[in-house]
Amino acid sequence: MFIRSDLHLVTDLQNNIKSQQSAAYAQKVKISNLKEMAKTVCYIQENNYDTRDDLIAAYQEISEKFTTARKTLRATEDEIKKLNEQIHYVGQYMSNKKVYQEFLKVRNKRKFQEQHRSELALYESGVKYIKENLDSTVPSLKGLKAKRDKLLIMKNAQYGTYNYFKEYQKELRTVCSNVDAILGKEHTRTKEKENSMDIS
Repeated sequence: MFIRSDLHLVTDLQNNIKSQQSAAYAQKVKISNLKEMAKTVCYIQENNYDTRDDLIAAYQEISEKFTTARKTLRATEDEIKKLNEQIHYVGQYMSNKKVYQEFLKVRNKRKFQEQHRSELALYESGVKYIKENLDSTVPSLKGLKAKRDKLLIMKNAQYGTYNYFKEYQKELRTVCSNVDAILGKEHTRTKEKENSMDIS
């Protein structure tokens, strides 16, 4: 179970302009860095990472889970978007069907058409959508809404999973970066960070 810690990145003093301009600030950053390094060492011990490779493997595993959670959430959001579109056009079709049926029965079609132009246009666009996207089968609005409601519940659960792995990945990225700073290694996770950008 992941519980977020208060770990922060170790500041790179060599590339920090402010620390180069102010000795007092540099001293403050050095003390802060020592504290973050100590917290990082404690984190590694508490989570039983025996080697740097173990830590990298854990980061990669969580990154994969995060990617999967993001894809799953996106797929559900796409499905909800599609259902909302179906509900919109089927609703449009259903609410204007009676007007269209009246139109078919009246003698003076031109006059009726002028009086009900917008309703007939909405009905026609509903029919067009249904023919093109639903194989001319008109689904039940109640059924579509029930399906969407289930997906919205699913989306909320998936969003929780997505956020969990997002925060977990972010923390492990910080730990990896701090370990690299402690060991004097060049940190090479910039690309991975870019690849794990938020869904929004």
